Amino acid sequence: MKKLLFIINPKAGKKKKDYTTDILAVFKNAGYATKIVSTRKRADGTLLAKKYGDRVDLIVCMGGDGTLNEVIEGMLEAHCKTPLGYIPAGSTNDFAASLGLNSNPVKQAQFIISHEPRLLDMGCFNGRYFVYTAAAGIFAKTSFTTPQELKNRLGHAAYILSGIKELFHIQRMHLKIDMGVETVEGYYIFAAINNATKVGGIMKLDEELVKFNDGVFELLLVPFPKNPIEFLKLVRKIFRQDFTGKITLKQIQQAKISGCEKIEWSLDGEEEKGGKTIEFHVVSDAVMFIY
Repeated sequence: MKKLLFIINPKAGKKKKDYTTDILAVFKNAGYATKIVSTRKRADGTLLAKKYGDRVDLIVCMGGDGTLNEVIEGMLEAHCKTPLGYIPAGSTNDFAASLGLNSNPVKQAQFIISHEPRLLDMGCFNGRYFVYTAAAGIFAKTSFTTPQELKNRLGHAAYILSGIKELFHIQRMHLKIDMGVETVEGYYIFAAINNATKVGGIMKLDEELVKFNDGVFELLLVPFPKNPIEFLKLVRKIFRQDFTGKITLKQIQQAKISGCEKIEWSLDGEEEKGGKTIEFHVVSDAVMFIY
C-alpha cells in the first residue's frame, strides 16, 4: 500500500464532530496505509513534517492556517518534495477559502486523494517561510491576540470584534520598502505581503489579481490618516475592499523593509518579531500542493 502521513492539530477550530474515522476510511479506500500524528504545542507540525515527510507518498495536515504553516516550514527545511494536502479545520481558514478548498473535511479528503498536486509559491521573511501573509499594524495582531475560545465559538466574527478594538490603539509605523526597482516610504497603519485573497478574517483582495504560483506576492500599504475624518474614510475603504487612492497595492518579488524594530508581525496568523530590517523574497514553486 502507499504510505500517507496524517498530521492533526486536535485543538484547532470549532469541533462539532470528529471526522477522523471517516477521513481515514477515505484514505484506506484509496489504497493508503496512514500514519497518524498529532501536534501538542507550537512548532510540532514542523518537527513532524521534517521527521516523517520523506518516508511517505503523501502528507495531509488537518488544522488551521498556522498548522499548515508549520508543516510547510518543516517540509522546506528538510527539502521534502512529497505532495501535500490540506484539510482546513481552523476558526477562519483564510488561505483555504482563497484556494476554494472544501470546508467539509470528508469531501476535502476525497478531493485530495483524487487530484494531482500543483506548484505553490511560498514567502520567506527573514529566513522564515510563510504560506500566505506577513502583516503588521491595525487588524494584523487579531489572529494571535484573539482568545482561541472566542475564535472557536465565533469564527470570523471574533476577528472583527477584536479588530474593532484595535481602532482605538493605532500604531504609527514609519516604513521604507525597497523593492529593487522602486522604493516607497511613509507612515502607515497597516502593511501586508500576501499570497491570498482573504487576510485576517477581515480584508479581501481581488481574485483576478491573486495567483498562487505566479512568482509574485501582493504588497498592501494603508497610510496613516491625517485626521479622524480621513481615518474613518480609510476604515470604510478597507471594509469595502476598496484599495484605490492613497492605499498602495503592488505585486512584488522581493523587498527590504526598514523601520521594523518595534513592530509585531503576523505570519500566517502566528506572532513574529520584526527587527531593524526585514528581508522578503518569493520562493517560487516551493511546494507540491493539492488545490
